[in-house]
Amino acid sequence: MMPQSCAIAIFTDLDGTLLDHDTYSWTDARPALDRLKQLSIPLIAVSSKTLAELEHINRDSGLFDGLIGENGGIVALNGNVEQYGPSTETIDRTREKIKSAVAVPVQSFRTVSPEVIAAETGLPLEDAIRAGQRHCSDPLIWQPAAKDIAVARDIAEKSGLTLIKGGRFHTLCGPSNKGQAMRRMVERLTVTWLEDISSGLSRQRFTTIALGDSPNDIPMLAEADYAVQIPSKHGKRTLPLLDHSNLFIAPEPGPAGWNEAVNEILDQIINTNKNSEVLHG
Repeated sequence: MMPQSCAIAIFTDLDGTLLDHDTYSWTDARPALDRLKQLSIPLIAVSSKTLAELEHINRDSGLFDGLIGENGGIVALNGNVEQYGPSTETIDRTREKIKSAVAVPVQSFRTVSPEVIAAETGLPLEDAIRAGQRHCSDPLIWQPAAKDIAVARDIAEKSGLTLIKGGRFHTLCGPSNKGQAMRRMVERLTVTWLEDISSGLSRQRFTTIALGDSPNDIPMLAEADYAVQIPSKHGKRTLPLLDHSNLFIAPEPGPAGWNEAVNEILDQIINTNKNSEVLHG
């Protein structure tokens, strides 16, 4: 249960954001992560990864208080899992239609062996097995031209699905997105919060901070009170992903930029509220 010392929640993308794009390490974010634990600020992983992958990362790291997987298709808090995404049947049927309609070969995480997923992602085989355990989304393995992407997107939409470009893959998924899942998670955190605090603070709302680096993070960044865009490690000059009144572009890519941005925003919030018992208990 969360103590009443804090009403901030942080939502973060993983690959290229909290985790280094190449090494998957979060070491450079350690100071800010330690600070979140000290302040009992819930940290929520929001990722295109599967629930199996996120649970495994969390077993090893203990970093996260809640998990949002498959681009918002799965929301897990305190052992309770909700699935918002489409059925695997719908995903598979739509992928096969795309495969028939485009000029390039189409494979996907749901159709290839863990060895192929490992080769495509650089993940160790055990991690690749977990990456293949998908409930409601499927990253495509293909080399599309712009017209292939347009055709695939059109087919996806006719099936009530979307084709989302993440950091590495185009992923076939449902209309649920990271922003909707974040809103649902805030509702669930608030219920936990309201059960756990005196009635005097029951009107508290969470101040939300979201961090991401790709177009599939835009709905989550838009939903947050403070949005942090992590620059690409291997990209060109960073252009803002969205208009947001509190958009921060982190000074560095990956966990080092994550660390600086989170600390800076926490300083800002805590200084703004320094007379408030909510933040200082």
